[in-house]
Amino acid sequence: MTPLAAVFAACAALSPLAAAASSDETYVRLAFAHPHPPQIVMADERALAADVNAARAARGLAPLVVDEELSRFALQVAERMARLHYFGHTDPDGVTFRDRLRASGIRYQFAAENLAYDQDEHDANVALLHSPGHYANIVDPHPHRLGVAVVAAGDGELFFVEEFAD
Repeated sequence: MTPLAAVFAACAALSPLAAAASSDETYVRLAFAHPHPPQIVMADERALAADVNAARAARGLAPLVVDEELSRFALQVAERMARLHYFGHTDPDGVTFRDRLRASGIRYQFAAENLAYDQDEHDANVALLHSPGHYANIVDPHPHRLGVAVVAAGDGELFFVEEFAD
């Protein structure tokens, strides 16, 4: 696991039972030596979804269905972070995970978001699985749908976004 994955992993959850974990969270400003327009990394998206469902299966939980609407939302989040060179549930304009989700029109009673920033899907997944908050989102029994996005931004760095909803 690279230090970036360990340090920059972030999670948030929304439900009637829990307040947003990101309510006081700020963002981390990133600098790329060789930035380029965000590029989708489909193979890593498939691997990320498979890794989430493997972790759930290990706990005896049903797999999550990859949801096109949630994946579009995840892609918007990843592309925005890459374009604006930041990492976090709250963007530089102060827009939070809760704000973005509400504006998207996605219907949910429970929702959660995991973010990671790394050069490798496997390392990002390991960091998420070893972070108690992220792991809790992955193995939470409430969500049934999953949205994933992986976007390359520059210098080999990747933004990983997992969106969970019931």
